[in-house]
Amino acid sequence: MADLRLKTATFPHGQWDGLKDGRVKPEGIELGHVQASPNTYRRMVRDLEFDVAEVALTTFVAAKWFGIPITGIPIFSNRDVTMSPISYNVRAGIKSPKDLEGKRIGLRSYTVTNTTQCRALLNYEFGVDTDSIRYSVSEDAHVAQYVNPPNVTQIAPDKTLEQMLADGELDAGLQLAVEPEGDIRLLFTEEEANEVGLGFFKRTGVYPIGHVMTIKDEVLREHPWVAPAMFRAFAESKDLYVDSLSSIADPGHRDLQALRNRELVGGDPFPMGMAKNRKAMEAMLRIDVDQHIIPEAMNVDSLFAPNTLNLD
Repeated sequence: MADLRLKTATFPHGQWDGLKDGRVKPEGIELGHVQASPNTYRRMVRDLEFDVAEVALTTFVAAKWFGIPITGIPIFSNRDVTMSPISYNVRAGIKSPKDLEGKRIGLRSYTVTNTTQCRALLNYEFGVDTDSIRYSVSEDAHVAQYVNPPNVTQIAPDKTLEQMLADGELDAGLQLAVEPEGDIRLLFTEEEANEVGLGFFKRTGVYPIGHVMTIKDEVLREHPWVAPAMFRAFAESKDLYVDSLSSIADPGHRDLQALRNRELVGGDPFPMGMAKNRKAMEAMLRIDVDQHIIPEAMNVDSLFAPNTLNLD
């Protein structure tokens, strides 16, 4: 019998290289790979374009809330212990995180995973009332059914968040493409942002999750064996990468991130399976409730293919 052909989309992270270069092959499956980009999330949750796709966690959670027919495989990636950069205009009088309260802050989209976690850190670690902030976004949510909270407005298409920050129309921005020059400053240096993330990790034991692997429900219904087969293949590919980390001659940004995380968590920087990630998933759902991505928490197990819940 011919292998089942699946269209997959993953990011260019080293842990998936084994699948892309053929060292790892999922049993009974032929992969047609597409390199993912942030637009992949929208294509998956709106158009169901891929059979298996790496999706930002907050997008996935929102998609599940609204009944989009995709399901998680407990393969997690893009993890880091840090805080997204916060830039501000010096004319706004911002000296500390609490000064962000009531201010006008720009970000690409309200449901972006990194900036959702950034808002949560501002709230949890510094007591910032993030609901008091007036947010301006340049894009709508990946999940079409999602409606922004009332303190979120979309900017005009002929404007950019970066220019609005420079002109003083915005007081600050989360993860904007700006350099700290002129009137623009960073609220935290990279080292300080890492310390914020590390403080949260040490206090809670929660290792934040950025991306999760998803599969179309149609594929699961017709071929339920695919989910565990893909889990095992992704896990094998990841193990090859982790085993090679220390010997990479010229490590890139993602490699250095993985090495740092391996030291911080005291082991595998990409733990797979629900047993090792249940605490983190529950914490991510709490963040998504607190930051108004979903109105109430969901059962973690209900988000993932049942025949993958006991895999590790």
